[in-house]
Amino acid sequence: MEIRTVTAAFFSPTDTTKKTVEAIARGILPEINSLDLTLPAAREQDYPFAPEGLLVIGAPVYGGRIPLQAEQAIRRLHGSCTPVVLAAVYGNRAYEDALLEMRDLLSAQGFIPIAAGAFIGEHSFGNVIAGGRPDAQDLAKCTDFGRQIAFWAMDASLGDFSLQVPGNYPYRDRGPQSGIVHEITDACIFCLHCAAVCPTGAISGKSPAIKDMSLCIKCQACAKKCPKGARVVPNHFVETMVEKLQAMCGNARKEPELFFGR
Repeated sequence: MEIRTVTAAFFSPTDTTKKTVEAIARGILPEINSLDLTLPAAREQDYPFAPEGLLVIGAPVYGGRIPLQAEQAIRRLHGSCTPVVLAAVYGNRAYEDALLEMRDLLSAQGFIPIAAGAFIGEHSFGNVIAGGRPDAQDLAKCTDFGRQIAFWAMDASLGDFSLQVPGNYPYRDRGPQSGIVHEITDACIFCLHCAAVCPTGAISGKSPAIKDMSLCIKCQACAKKCPKGARVVPNHFVETMVEKLQAMCGNARKEPELFFGR
């Protein structure tokens, strides 16, 4: 299989998936194209891919599934027997059906899944769960994964690949979507960066305090990317959430799980 171009595509509200996917892609080929599918406008157009290109695509895991917005983005990608590498990034709990869902979606869009990995990223709620990840050690493993794919693909043809990944079908329910209430502190300078980085358009372009809770997916992009740290979750909510997450996720360092399609 000849790989002429590599595209790193990602739905990544807080950049953990972006870092992971780009590290994998650069392990395959040093010069890559990046396709950010995070914001609503990016999911309003179609993206064709040729057979001689390779796509590395990643999404975060929310409750054992990829977000609905990531699914919508994938349905805008159109392969032509194009090889694809899948990356699910989760916050130290479990990735459950996410890789299987991605494999099925990409296959239906004309891609041939050749490899996949489940990687750890800092949980959306603060830095208590998997704080700072992906770190340098994680990214080095991502790059090495990419190198393995490149080496392995040289002597393979697409007909050789049959990728098996963990997961169950029917996929687990996504469950009801409910937003999160943020407090706007006096540090806010009304730059509206929170609205600009929101992946669902939940925050008004007129005021950071105006938010459509039905659109919020609790990704925390608005809070984590605020230049003044002026958008915060109330302390009582954080304490309850962290306690719950620590019970579910634990503090042990989990490592990537890698899958090759042969």
